Amino acid sequence: MISYLKWKIIELDFLSLTILTDWWVWYNVGINESIYSKLCLESEIWIYIYHHITENNQTLFGFIEPEEKKVFSELLKISGVGWKVAMQILSLWIERLIFAVKWEDNKTIEWIKWIGKKMAEKIILELKDKDFGISFNNRENVKKANYINADLHTSIKSTLTNMWYNTRDIDRILLELPEWMNNAGEIIPYVIRALS
Repeated sequence: MISYLKWKIIELDFLSLTILTDWWVWYNVGINESIYSKLCLESEIWIYIYHHITENNQTLFGFIEPEEKKVFSELLKISGVGWKVAMQILSLWIERLIFAVKWEDNKTIEWIKWIGKKMAEKIILELKDKDFGISFNNRENVKKANYINADLHTSIKSTLTNMWYNTRDIDRILLELPEWMNNAGEIIPYVIRALS
């Protein structure tokens, strides 16, 4: 069972990467766009791995944060949530996702691709009592971040990380957005000004 990998990224796209380890073994690892936005080709990384084993196949999924791996594992236990859906759910910023679950914010989860109202309710029911080790220093700030829908949030983060801004800094500024801001044309310049 593989739990993490370390070494160089030799291939990278939106849904997968290939790692060449220091013992000259190549591993293909599934990722999502949110994780992709944090990585660079030829860089050396330490990535957490979920080793998904079925009767007919073995697949590796990679995560930057251990909390992402833990949530992914719990999502796969939910009836109707396969790995594609679980990876799509994790395209939402992890703290925002857990906040939505804890405060039963169906709308935020419904915005995620392939998730409808019933599935959002099921995800909240299954995850709300789980401890993922994520605390919220400021409930109001995290709540403000929920004014942006999941697709827009991912798109903004992807755009800004492609401009070489740090993802943690981006997340911090997105938490502090004025509530009236709800489109990329307003949010992206605001974040860039805040990071300058």
